[in-house]
Amino acid sequence: MAQALAQQTRGCQLLRSRQLRGPAPFSRGVVRVRAEAEPMAAPTAAPLPVPKWTTDKETARDVFSFGGPLPERVNGRLAMIGFVSILGPELAKKQPVLEQMGSTWFAMILFSLLITFASLLPKLVSGNSLADLHAAATGENMKGEGIQAALALFDTNLELWSGRMAMLGMAGLLVIEAVKGESFF
Repeated sequence: MAQALAQQTRGCQLLRSRQLRGPAPFSRGVVRVRAEAEPMAAPTAAPLPVPKWTTDKETARDVFSFGGPLPERVNGRLAMIGFVSILGPELAKKQPVLEQMGSTWFAMILFSLLITFASLLPKLVSGNSLADLHAAATGENMKGEGIQAALALFDTNLELWSGRMAMLGMAGLLVIEAVKGESFF
């Protein structure tokens, strides 16, 4: 410790002498720089509080049950996307629904799994139950001005009813084509 103090004192003296003489001329010599850490003072501030998250008591059985928050939404989302995607080949090529489904069954399964995972992701990321998240996404909670007012129209109730109509449309299209024996459009 005494040796380090002596070196530090000598370094300060050299620095003072150079300040008195002015800047040193440019030289091609070796410059050594040494630094020592000063002892740190103990922190005086209180530690940051740990956030307390609400515990999600919703189990996978609750989420995927018949009356749970996920099955109707996933089926509705799949029906909305499926109904729109079936109309294209139906109108352009006069290809029946069952023929379209038969040729793309593997893609339909993968897409269904993707939509199911994407519908479950908000619960996994936020740590809140899906029932609470869906209850918070109603038009009354999303009121605002400008674009927020327009987005408030697309709440969870509208999504549920649009999904229900798409499911009825898919079922109706399948029944009509089964009875008729050919494409509907």
